[in-house]
Amino acid sequence: MPDAAAARCVLVVDAGTSAVKAASFTFSGRVLASDSAPLTIDHPAPGRAEQQPDDWWRAFVAAVAGCRVPGRGPEALVVTGQMQDLVVVGADGAALAPALLYSDGRASAELAQLNARLGESWRHAAGNTQDASSTAAQLRWTSGHRPDVWRRAHRLLFGAPGYLVHRAGGGAWCDLTTASTTGLLDSRTHGWWRPVLDELDLSDELLPALVDGVTVTGSLARGPAAQLGLTAGLPIIHVAGDAGAVTEGLVGDQVGMPTISLGTSGWVAALSESSGALDEAVHRLVGPEGHGLILIAALLSAGATVDWARTTYLPGESHGHAERAIADLGPTGLLMLPSLAGERSPVRNPDALGAVVGLRPTTTAAHLYRASMEGVAYSLHHAMTLVGADSDQPVPLSGGAARSGTFRRILADVLQRPVLPVDAEGAGLHGALRAATRALGEPAPAPLRDLADPSTALHPGKDRYEVLRGAHRELWAALDPAFTGIARWAGG
Repeated sequence: MPDAAAARCVLVVDAGTSAVKAASFTFSGRVLASDSAPLTIDHPAPGRAEQQPDDWWRAFVAAVAGCRVPGRGPEALVVTGQMQDLVVVGADGAALAPALLYSDGRASAELAQLNARLGESWRHAAGNTQDASSTAAQLRWTSGHRPDVWRRAHRLLFGAPGYLVHRAGGGAWCDLTTASTTGLLDSRTHGWWRPVLDELDLSDELLPALVDGVTVTGSLARGPAAQLGLTAGLPIIHVAGDAGAVTEGLVGDQVGMPTISLGTSGWVAALSESSGALDEAVHRLVGPEGHGLILIAALLSAGATVDWARTTYLPGESHGHAERAIADLGPTGLLMLPSLAGERSPVRNPDALGAVVGLRPTTTAAHLYRASMEGVAYSLHHAMTLVGADSDQPVPLSGGAARSGTFRRILADVLQRPVLPVDAEGAGLHGALRAATRALGEPAPAPLRDLADPSTALHPGKDRYEVLRGAHRELWAALDPAFTGIARWAGG
């Protein structure tokens, strides 16, 4: 007889920046069906980044529709996704304005006000240096620039997953990993930090409840269930945001094992039992279940920069054609800073911009495209030293941009470490599944690193990048005055 447990499944959703992905999983981790629906980012002005929460919901409904498995109703709806988005909802549950994304830097003046009022105590409570994308600063901006929205605010939510769970009827929640990106959490007590709440005049009723990421947080309401084609009353599990879910999916609870994620943004992350010294280019996020920390050095633009380079330098070329155009090229000798609009790591500079140094008469469009991959790789190498992960084992590599074989080869050679490709886009979904099984009292499937074929690891070749890595690091400091001057000019 077939194993009854093998027929059981859960529906997992990862609401990312560029798409909402969904998959039906068995409890053992086998994918029964998957789908995704694309999203776009609005840039209404330089340094601003918004998405429409209604678009999140439409993509959510579309992705879930592609994951129905005949004869197998899911036992839970599990949600993870992008963190540090500010969503203001009214009394009817509808968003009152576009969501301000984690990459939106409009609130620099408000950040300066909060820093002046709260001082170093804010940095130590939050565990991180705040920048203009801080949710706290965005809240101050909203109250000053969208007073009607602020006046009608009924609830504040801090990520696409929180909005989707709330709209589905699962309540107003924020997982601790996401909360630790906002500048509102006391990372020492795992509660909202009262001084910043008082400074922003935030009542407790406006804030979502905090959840550890492995708890059933509500159930699917009748109306949303009809839209999603699911059963009303289905348990909803709000797991950790994407950085927590991806780390969980890749390495589970393996402390010190670095991971690399290459999506629209990119990061190096590792679980740690100690916060170490505060470094403004490293974020310290509360890990799933509130135990330990995720040290993460995040590039604001990784795959997005490579995509920009493809469409700019090789217009009209598909990913496959662009890949073939650079397949036979070696190191370009070009140094590209991949920061299209500010940077968090390996330097923390909201004024940082993309740059290319080393142009020659022989430089071609293909060289420039490859240089974008090299530039991201140099930044990731620098970021890895900041995180301090010293394992010499192959580094698990995930994310949509990691599908490029050339990009993977460049990473291995620049990092001078083996890289282990895992499910290119499914690490967040798999991590959410692992958290959900614990919430439901079931054994968790193994992390993807343990499931990957070790023979697929790419080992580095001869180090031809040593001098270029060092020059790339120096470029940040060398161009800092130029970034400041351009920012001053752009500001009028």
